[in-house]
Amino acid sequence: MSAEEVVRAEIAAWGRNDVDEVMSHFADDATFFIGPEYPELAGRDAIQQIMKAFFARGKCVDLEIRHLAVTGNVVLMERFDHWIVEGKQKSWPVMGAYEVRDGKITAWREYFFTPPED
Repeated sequence: MSAEEVVRAEIAAWGRNDVDEVMSHFADDATFFIGPEYPELAGRDAIQQIMKAFFARGKCVDLEIRHLAVTGNVVLMERFDHWIVEGKQKSWPVMGAYEVRDGKITAWREYFFTPPED
């Protein structure tokens, strides 16, 4: 699979709320950075723990891709995340950078703004 195909498959897995499928796209030595509130995670085990926590807090409705650009093994994506958290619909903008090697995500960095609570 191309870098774009791997990243699109990863995003689609989020919409199915399937942690195992989400994790299937990560390399064993992958890193995951999701903004200054969290430390950068390294390795599948650490990433899987945070993924389980994300999906335990709510249900992903859709990760809506707005723009996607690819250069070599790097995919840049602007998207809007839509979730149901504590019974409320929540949405926020996200920018992500993904590095892919041998059909697996080796690095994923996210930058987002979560709107204030109502």
